[in-house]
Amino acid sequence: MLAHFLIDGPGMMYFGNLSLHLYSKDKSFVMKIFFPALLVLLIPQNLQAQKVGRPLIDSLTAALPKVKEDTERVKTLSIICYELRNINPKEALDPGQAALQLSEKINYQYGKGLSHYSLTFIYHILSRLPESIDHALKAEAIFDSLKTTNYLCATYLMLAYLYKDLDKGITAKYMQKATALLPYNDDILWKARNNGTLGNNYRNLGKYDSAGKYMMIHLQMSEKNQLNGEIMIVKNRFGYMYMAQSKLDTAYALIKAGLEYFQAIGSTRMVAENSTTLGKIRLRQSKDAGSLGKQYLAEAEKYALRGLKVSGELGYLIQSYSASRLLSDIYKADGRNDMALDYLNAAFIDYDSVYGAQSVSKASVLSWRNEKELKQKQLELLQLHNRQQKVIIFGASFSILILVIAVFVVVRSRKKQRRAYLLVQQQKEEISRVLGELEATNQELEAFSYSVSHDLRAPVRRIESLCMFLKDDYETLLDITGKDLLRHISESTGLMNRLIEDLLTLSRITRQTVNRAPCHLSDIAAQICEDLRLTYPEKTYTCRIEENIIVQADFRLLHIALQNLIDNAWKYSSKTGNPEIIIGSEMADNRQLVFIRDNGVGFNMGQAGKLFTPFQRLHSDEHFKGTGIGLATVKRIITKHGGTITAQSEPGKGTTFRFTL
Repeated sequence: MLAHFLIDGPGMMYFGNLSLHLYSKDKSFVMKIFFPALLVLLIPQNLQAQKVGRPLIDSLTAALPKVKEDTERVKTLSIICYELRNINPKEALDPGQAALQLSEKINYQYGKGLSHYSLTFIYHILSRLPESIDHALKAEAIFDSLKTTNYLCATYLMLAYLYKDLDKGITAKYMQKATALLPYNDDILWKARNNGTLGNNYRNLGKYDSAGKYMMIHLQMSEKNQLNGEIMIVKNRFGYMYMAQSKLDTAYALIKAGLEYFQAIGSTRMVAENSTTLGKIRLRQSKDAGSLGKQYLAEAEKYALRGLKVSGELGYLIQSYSASRLLSDIYKADGRNDMALDYLNAAFIDYDSVYGAQSVSKASVLSWRNEKELKQKQLELLQLHNRQQKVIIFGASFSILILVIAVFVVVRSRKKQRRAYLLVQQQKEEISRVLGELEATNQELEAFSYSVSHDLRAPVRRIESLCMFLKDDYETLLDITGKDLLRHISESTGLMNRLIEDLLTLSRITRQTVNRAPCHLSDIAAQICEDLRLTYPEKTYTCRIEENIIVQADFRLLHIALQNLIDNAWKYSSKTGNPEIIIGSEMADNRQLVFIRDNGVGFNMGQAGKLFTPFQRLHSDEHFKGTGIGLATVKRIITKHGGTITAQSEPGKGTTFRFTL
């Protein structure tokens, strides 16, 4: 009765506000004692005030024939696809693909974004990571162009999740972008969801303070607006966080309540995940449970078998692998070694299906779409190279022709000698200039093509996957030297993956059109500095920014340039006692100059010629990690704006970058 009153009566809002108040006053008390107990107390008996699960799908499907407008039909199909993700992802493919085909037929951009966003989840659950990333990247591009902040923020968070096991740097960038967009979410449901998903991403990264902060916001907004399904989801996520913190009793109660709720609404994917997780909790509890050990082990087996059965029916290979691996551990703990071996072999089969050589090579940081784009880019580079060769030949022939004509004119008329001579010189200088530019362009394109063709191949990604497998299953068998070698291999492949991503960014910037508009550079810089504080809370530094710096620039390109320059300043000043970054502006020759100054390690100006050249670095990887692409990207952006950039530095006394637009 007390629990019922707290949920449905006036006490609900009181306890919700009280938990938030305590969380803000004494976070350690709430996270360790009060809030876990309160969440268990507030587990609802029935949270189905709204139509959810299969009843919602059936009602939408029944209404679909009555929908006449194509745009509304696309929206309905996308919602059906999205809502089916946790019920039957295989069944969800048809409405999702139908929505995408119809939106492409009528060129409905918003509908394309919804379709790609929904299909992102379906392919992820079906363990087809390349297609999932491909749809997510397409959704990102569409929602970004439409300025649809709710879905764009959600897509950033999904991309952060998809890349979490591939590249932590990309995950951090997408989480920064999502955090910056949260204040602009104007739909209460999506604002609540996106706060919760951000918290869940922090949970996956092991940052529990940040996770608790955003999940509490999710819970508060859901209770205030009676979003019953969201309330259950966020409490389920708290259960997973408490499990990671070894608060197993609280975690078990929350996740078991979540299992009952997801069973009631037919969310089979969550049934598979929660069942498997409850099995993991019971297995851990059985080790210190004394007389209850056998009972907990039997419950763990029951939950794991159910998780395996449901995930197998869904085609959810990642979860099948997790359930099979859990069963192997359970039977090993129970002394049933033959069964433990059978399920371990089954787990390896599922693992190979998801993370095997072919899948891993495609599901790398490049993703499936970028792999195809790189091949297309190689072809374009080859065609461009051929065209440039033709231009060179034509230019040389034209030069010879001009020289012949000039000689003829000199012979025929001394009066025209001076004019012909000047013409020849002018043409020679112009041809030399064009040939020089073409030669430089050729060298840069050839260097890029060579790197893509020979150095950045799929074997690197294969090695990375095998390292992960080796670390997970055989690390305990390696001696110190073996572990050190494994770590070096993993770091090297991670660097190569970051290099690929930076190269793709540089390539995209080269092709992008500059769309100028007034940009509040001070606000952009402030947001980037704040994101750095969130990403690296362990390091304190001062960031001073001049107010109201307004420039005419392309917002996205300017943001990329500032991100690289400020990241650069932070990185090279991070080892000083009191790191400081100053961002301001000044006038020189009637032009506005923007500068970014740090008090970091600096460099010898004799090496400044290498600064903006791709792959050239002034400091070794041993001291500062990097790919050598960031400043080349900045130079490309500034040049596309018609501006210039310079650097001034001295070893041990910091560096100042100045640029005009």
